[in-house]
Amino acid sequence: MIWKEAAAVLAVILVFVSVPLLLWYWRAVVVVDHYPPGTKIITLTAVADGGYWTQEEVLGYNYWRGKRTRTEEIPLKQGDHVALRLRSADVLHTFAIPLLRLGPVDVPAGHTVELEFDADRAGALTFLCWQVCSPEHGHLRGRFLVAAGEEALEDAEEEEEGW
Repeated sequence: MIWKEAAAVLAVILVFVSVPLLLWYWRAVVVVDHYPPGTKIITLTAVADGGYWTQEEVLGYNYWRGKRTRTEEIPLKQGDHVALRLRSADVLHTFAIPLLRLGPVDVPAGHTVELEFDADRAGALTFLCWQVCSPEHGHLRGRFLVAAGEEALEDAEEEEEGW
């Protein structure tokens, strides 16, 4: 009898330990590996309350905890392949980058939508929420700042020197 109880307790402990580890492995290894090598992966979450995109994780348990950092500018280098992982914390948002004719793409609440693009033009690429989602809808915007070829090479050289 005692062996059955011990086996049951061990099974429960094993489940509580292995499931988070498997989820971590899925997120850290499997999701990243399905993009081409060198891909810059950016996760943006839209929040209607306050009207902002953020790169911080917004989940159900931390949705109401204070303000997060608004993502207004994201630096890229010309030629970067970018994978966007778009999330909505609360309502339906619609993501678009008009200059690239990317979108509008619906981002339902609680879901992750993936988009890929190449940053092949230097300059500012504005991204925004296309769907009116809240009174602060007009603030749901930001931009990718794509550095031209020479600037990108200088930045890469500076990064190499720092290593």
